[in-house]
Amino acid sequence: MKTPRRGNALRKLLTLCDDLRLINGRMADPALRRDTRSKLGRQVRAKTDQLATDLAAYRFKGPLAQAIREFKLERVHFQVLATLLQRHLRSDSPAMEGRNVLAAITGDSFEMLSRMDLLREDSPLRSSGLVVVEDDEDCADDILEARFRISEDALCAFREEIEGLVVEDKRQSKKTGYANNREYLLDLRILHNLYKHRSERIFHQDRWDRVHAGSERVAGNNLSKRIEAYWRKITNRLRASDDLNLFPALRFFREHNLMEQEVVMVVHLLFKELYEGSAYADAVDLLHLVSASEEDLLRNRGLLRPNGNLTQLEILKLEPMLEGRELTGEVHLTDWAVNYLFGASTGEQSIDRDEQLDWHFYLKNLEDTQSFYRDLETN
Repeated sequence: MKTPRRGNALRKLLTLCDDLRLINGRMADPALRRDTRSKLGRQVRAKTDQLATDLAAYRFKGPLAQAIREFKLERVHFQVLATLLQRHLRSDSPAMEGRNVLAAITGDSFEMLSRMDLLREDSPLRSSGLVVVEDDEDCADDILEARFRISEDALCAFREEIEGLVVEDKRQSKKTGYANNREYLLDLRILHNLYKHRSERIFHQDRWDRVHAGSERVAGNNLSKRIEAYWRKITNRLRASDDLNLFPALRFFREHNLMEQEVVMVVHLLFKELYEGSAYADAVDLLHLVSASEEDLLRNRGLLRPNGNLTQLEILKLEPMLEGRELTGEVHLTDWAVNYLFGASTGEQSIDRDEQLDWHFYLKNLEDTQSFYRDLETN
């Protein structure tokens, strides 16, 4: 429900950030007289204190409130967001160099250097996904030269906050569980996309060609935090859902004791077929997908070995190009797994896991229909 009072309060917060940005810009002038600089410094302190007070009093809703709580965002983080929001709204180029972002919220060179942590990869703003680096500069290590912009998620969150689209009646927003299997699968797909972005960063060709060690985990650190946060979100929504037995995908993962990495592999193959019409994925790409570092990649090789959980249960079918060399091959989901995940087997809820596997292996090894009818008569 839209409330003018909340709209005016948010307007005041953004206006304070605009004022601070203008004052800091003036203070950067080396020809500024000392008395003028002192006067501007007092204005900065007063407005900074006012911003901190107003922020503490303002109750954010929806996605912004969740990010503020989870990543412990403070006044200075809000200033960065407001700076990038203003840039996005008023410029054809929404990205800003790190030095310009920091100059907008600091008054001198020393303060700028001391606040570079605000834009580092493991900072709250980037870990939360509210601030991102330009796509063509993912590997930029120089905070001052890298170009940053406000993320689409942050823009949507601000838009909802400003337009009053966030429901304020907590009694109406308590129910956050999944309504059905489709909602659960779609949330897993978004989670999978975070894994995919992390994989693209960590196993980027430039990193493979590097001549020094130990930087790949830092490269994916913020995305790893977002992945952990999204797993928690899914878990919380499941806890708030009614009758989880009605979710075939969840039953599938639980009955087969799949780990998080195995769940993500299955989801990748499921939606790859649904979106691209291709059931196959390279085995090595699947391992990249679920690995947070090269060390993880070496450890995760076992996920696709013949004695691995997914292959033993015949959830995945692996077709290597070279015998005994699993990573040279392609992988696809078996038919029964796809049908189960989409809910085609909901009528078999009374059949336990062992019986399902026995029946699956029996059908696989069945030579012809005559053998089936003969076995039927025997039993």
